[in-house]
Amino acid sequence: MSFSLTYSLLFEVTIFHNYFLNNGEEIFAGMNAAAKEKMLQNFNIDSFAVIAPSAQTNTVLKNYKMIFKTTKTGFKVYVKVKETDDTDPFVKIPAALNLQFIISIKEYQFENYTNLDDAANQIFLFSNVKPAAEPDTFQYISKINDTKLISNDYLVSKVTTAALMAALPASQKQDVFGIISLNLQGDAVSGNIITNAGKIVHPNFKIHFDNRKTFWKYINHKASTAIETNAAKPLTRSGFVEIDPLLDFTPPQAADSHYPNPSVKSILKIDGDFYSEIFI
Repeated sequence: MSFSLTYSLLFEVTIFHNYFLNNGEEIFAGMNAAAKEKMLQNFNIDSFAVIAPSAQTNTVLKNYKMIFKTTKTGFKVYVKVKETDDTDPFVKIPAALNLQFIISIKEYQFENYTNLDDAANQIFLFSNVKPAAEPDTFQYISKINDTKLISNDYLVSKVTTAALMAALPASQKQDVFGIISLNLQGDAVSGNIITNAGKIVHPNFKIHFDNRKTFWKYINHKASTAIETNAAKPLTRSGFVEIDPLLDFTPPQAADSHYPNPSVKSILKIDGDFYSEIFI
């Protein structure tokens, strides 16, 4: 008699970032399928983040015959299923079972090109269940077809932050940017990972960061002059944002002038606005 282990996708978490996926002023979400695929070929969350199961979740994964696997766009969790039905877990999974994954940012310029504000003693929470201490305005984790972008609305209170951090061992408390916390059944049916009957529904959750926009300030030390754009412009790794010298500055500059795009290395925050400095 032959014996084989059969695993099926339990759920997936996809992480996008518009700094890497937008092409200049062309938005990733508005691209056609071929253009999206081209941008995704060069995208890897490993360039800015690390995701790992919490110590407690690692134990849960083993106990329920689950496998955690990272991907270029996030991670997937697989579960052992019955050979006769790939939607039926081999080991019955409680609906209230919770899995947590820690997000750490390893790219020191992440805050420069990501449209988020600083927050002391608070972390981001991406979950399908609202913590008891959070208000009714709590932002649930999105699904793959949602268009919502991550903002500071996903920061949880200091009370919830402290509770989440207290559950982590000392070895995992450092450099926590956020936590993905998923129950097998969420507060809404749309957030469920398994049905009431315990069958797998293979959801794909999404965390989509937006790129920062800054005012571009061009500094000419020789002429002791500085001009800045009238509106904030997007920072992207790919593509080029054209500057119109007649429309983008007040007063207008010479029509034949050319202006480079900035790097993400030099960014200042002044009175709530962000500025990129470009020396010309």
